[in-house]
Amino acid sequence: MDVALKIDIDTHQGLAEGVPRLARMLEREGVAASFYCAMGPDNSGRALVRVFRNRGFLTQMFRTNAVSMYGMRTVLSGTLLPGRRIALAFPGILRDLERSGFEVGVHGYDHVRWQDRIDAMGEKGIRAEIDDAFEVYRAILGEPPRAFAAPGWRTNDAALIALDGAGLDYRSDTRGRSPYRCAVAGRVRATPEIPPALPTLDEVMGRRDLPAPSAVLRYYLEQFRPGDLNVHTIHAETEGMGQLESFTAMVRALKERGASFVRL
Repeated sequence: MDVALKIDIDTHQGLAEGVPRLARMLEREGVAASFYCAMGPDNSGRALVRVFRNRGFLTQMFRTNAVSMYGMRTVLSGTLLPGRRIALAFPGILRDLERSGFEVGVHGYDHVRWQDRIDAMGEKGIRAEIDDAFEVYRAILGEPPRAFAAPGWRTNDAALIALDGAGLDYRSDTRGRSPYRCAVAGRVRATPEIPPALPTLDEVMGRRDLPAPSAVLRYYLEQFRPGDLNVHTIHAETEGMGQLESFTAMVRALKERGASFVRL
């Protein structure tokens, strides 16, 4: 059974603290993974606007104890406190990931702006976000990016067309059970999509039917199946920090079941 770990890095703190912890654990366990980093500013505090648009967002914040998990500096970043650079603040960490054999891709430029405003940005704004993100990636790693993972699994026709012209090996922008190519404006695009299939940890944490870490572990082990596209998204800010022990237990349990870990 092949398992691919898709590790999203959304924040300054996630890259500074979560990624090194994850990388050390994965190297110790001999596990391959793919990391996708937001290349621009950390404006996480602006995501709080979702509270007024989406009741489920507030519920999720309480259920996962988001303030404790992310810390006040990240929660206020881009609002009461200035947004901090993410990738350019820690270029050495991204270079170390690549030198260690991990895959490194792009997770947008301004994560919050893409996730919350993609449909209002227009074609020009979307292309500017992509160009800025790719420029930072090239400045740090010295080559064009080969993979893109959309912030918040948000995409549209303009983004798909722009990314299709970027010469990527693949995208991982949506959720699903099998790879596919998108059809936009009557044309099947060349860039394949490799979608994650499993729910993320913050989507299952605190559920009444999963009251303890052991129950969460059992739940996830039931989701990985031979023959399926077992792509699982984790976050540097969650599994890389407060939930590292639980994530390590999942990795070891999958290894005991004979799983082979591959890059996307």
